[in-house]
Amino acid sequence: MSRPTSRIRQLTSVLAWIALILGYQAQHLEGQELPWIQGGKVRLDFFPTYWTWDSRYGIGPSGADEIEELGMDLWGDPLGREILPDLGSLEESLQQALQDPSYRVRLGVSQAYRDQSRLVFPFRLDIGITDWLTIGGMAPLVRSRSEITFALDADSLTATDGISPFEADPAAVITFLDAFRNALLTAQATHPADPAVLEAQEYLDVLTKAYSHSSFFPADGSQPGAKLQERLEEFRTAFSSLGVFGLPLAVPLADSYMDEESFQGFLGGRHMRAAPLEDWTDPFVLGDIEITADVRLLHRGFEPDSAGQLPRLRLQAGGGVLVRLGTGANADPARFFDQDHGDGQMDFEANAFGMMEFGSRLGAWGQVRYGIQTEGDVFRRIAAPSETLPAFSRTVPLKWTPGDYFELDLNPRVFLTPDMSFGVRYHLWSKGEDSYSLGAINTEIQDPAELPPADLLNLETEQTLQEIGFSATYSSVGPHARGEVGMPLLIRATYFQPVGGSGGRTPKGGRFQVGITIFKTFWGGERSAGESQELSGVVP
Repeated sequence: MSRPTSRIRQLTSVLAWIALILGYQAQHLEGQELPWIQGGKVRLDFFPTYWTWDSRYGIGPSGADEIEELGMDLWGDPLGREILPDLGSLEESLQQALQDPSYRVRLGVSQAYRDQSRLVFPFRLDIGITDWLTIGGMAPLVRSRSEITFALDADSLTATDGISPFEADPAAVITFLDAFRNALLTAQATHPADPAVLEAQEYLDVLTKAYSHSSFFPADGSQPGAKLQERLEEFRTAFSSLGVFGLPLAVPLADSYMDEESFQGFLGGRHMRAAPLEDWTDPFVLGDIEITADVRLLHRGFEPDSAGQLPRLRLQAGGGVLVRLGTGANADPARFFDQDHGDGQMDFEANAFGMMEFGSRLGAWGQVRYGIQTEGDVFRRIAAPSETLPAFSRTVPLKWTPGDYFELDLNPRVFLTPDMSFGVRYHLWSKGEDSYSLGAINTEIQDPAELPPADLLNLETEQTLQEIGFSATYSSVGPHARGEVGMPLLIRATYFQPVGGSGGRTPKGGRFQVGITIFKTFWGGERSAGESQELSGVVP
């Protein structure tokens, strides 16, 4: 099952948009991507990122890392409690009613295709306080999209259960239970120790629990449905021999097997209270705002000699701090596979940055970042990663502490001209395991003892991702300083391709980044072309 037409359409749109931006200033290219700028300058940066994936670095049954399609979360043969974990209690009740410990809820064979994407528009403003200190901030607009094609094939060969009759016709179920209970009370009054009476009491109790689950039930014509009816006939025969009559004639069963429409209706019902499995695109919303301060600590080799020539080896290095505010929204617990638009809690980061140039053709920059993520409050459905569709009753307030992260970015490159460069980028992202614990639960509504352990959500949250990218930059900063062009700006583009990862839920997909940066001098005057080149970068 695939959706190549939609993927091609998305890719074509992105490439056309990239071409439009790159065509904005088709002159010379130059500039170093540094986190600091000249004192007295303001830098406005717009650097959209588009990320799409339909697979992930998952964990196989043996515990080894493997590539998994996102749609595997909804593949079931049969569709049952592995995907719908709350069917466990229903199965236990029906196993007792059927006297069959091997019984499993079987809803048919399900298959799915899933594709997710994320588009981020970060607007950044930096101010060069001095040549060695720059402060700034970034506000991202985030839009996520999910494409889901879900198919369910259910018939007498692949399924045993359908929508519970208590959902379709609750009056018929209540009438059945009341009639059974009245006949049982009569039998208990005259023959309280009779084995058939004791078995009938157990049968009624477990059927009542099964109906109250309000999800699924054996279908009319299925083997489990026939077995339930057979046991009712046995009780009628036994009660008749005791002189007790009035047992109902038939066990209420599901009218039919599941289809896609009825399954989507089940997801929207009171048991699940979730959005259907279908395509959706979120509107643009505000992500996590960042506040930064960067300091240049090392600056060597940018002073020209008496002949106006720069040394062959030139170095710069510095460091910075970042505070990421919890302004972004978390994923909607009512929508399965939704994405966080931000973490919704505060992060603190320290980073180091360096740049080296050798001669007029070779250069490289790199950065290292380490972030500490603090505790925040979220609402989530508690479930293990493999339990794809947990019930609404598992939705609780949680205390969430994301794992600390480490990031490494290296970019060696070649300058084709003083204004244009092409390079290769290596990107490593690593994050520790998240930690979840129960938050402030209203005990009048939910009993913490009946909830699964919150640390199920910790599983598969540790992540590692390695990517290789190809970058191109163009800058008119130098030509502007020489009076050759009218606007100092920088344009850059990078495509990342994943080459390795781990964690269980780490996305595996390509990323496009295209940026344009505009500079404006407010004080300090213009610099020479060479001095402008090494002071007018942007954070990649």
